[in-house]
Amino acid sequence: MTSPLFDIKAKFSEYVTIAEKGETVEITKHGKTTAVIIGINEYNLLTKNYKPSFIEQVNKWRRITGGLSQEEYDEFEKNLQRNKETYKGESIF
Repeated sequence: MTSPLFDIKAKFSEYVTIAEKGETVEITKHGKTTAVIIGINEYNLLTKNYKPSFIEQVNKWRRITGGLSQEEYDEFEKNLQRNKETYKGESIF
């Protein structure tokens, strides 16, 4: 089901009931779908097996810890360069 935003605003509880029954409600704004309302069962199915990407995990780590200090970054870069020089030309396969 698709409905314009102004109608969703006026009848929000009705659309939530529709979503609870398993139907997806697409919300349009200026004729383009911009959001959806789904029931909790469908939401749980969508998120059940979700695995965050590497970038999402790095960004979460940055938010929590503030990231690396300049000293830690410099140490990491130095070790990375040393490993490149140590294993230059060697194949790991």
